[in-house]
Amino acid sequence: MLEVAALILENTFTSILDMAGVLFPFLKWFIGGSSAKGPKVLNFLVRSPWSTIDVVGQIKQPILFLSGLQDEMVPPSHMQLLYAKAAARNNQCLFVEFPTGMHMDTWLAGGDHYWRTIQQFLEQHAPVRKEQNANGNLFSSCRVLKLGQ
Repeated sequence: MLEVAALILENTFTSILDMAGVLFPFLKWFIGGSSAKGPKVLNFLVRSPWSTIDVVGQIKQPILFLSGLQDEMVPPSHMQLLYAKAAARNNQCLFVEFPTGMHMDTWLAGGDHYWRTIQQFLEQHAPVRKEQNANGNLFSSCRVLKLGQ
């Protein structure tokens, strides 16, 4: 069974419902997640709400939040809300901002700092293990799974 040692979230939305209000501001009163105001009568149109905000507080593994502050698609406030929800129950959360990072280029805008942050996080929370294969040979094992953007 594959066990997830740590999680990395980069420029992630709180939910599709919240993003609908961002992408279609004129519908903000009628659609949105739990923080939205108004009657939310159009929420039934969204079949897969992908509500990260509803599950992030249940994660027990360490979480690294990488936030590009110039994200033109997902407001950085979504990452801040996700971090606040997770950190309220999980003391192994780290939030790192990249002032010039946009939605698709935070890794580039962050340069060496971006990659060093990930490397240090993984070394601390998902260290490489030495394992033996069927022939008795040693090899390094580290499974990295990157979910969502």
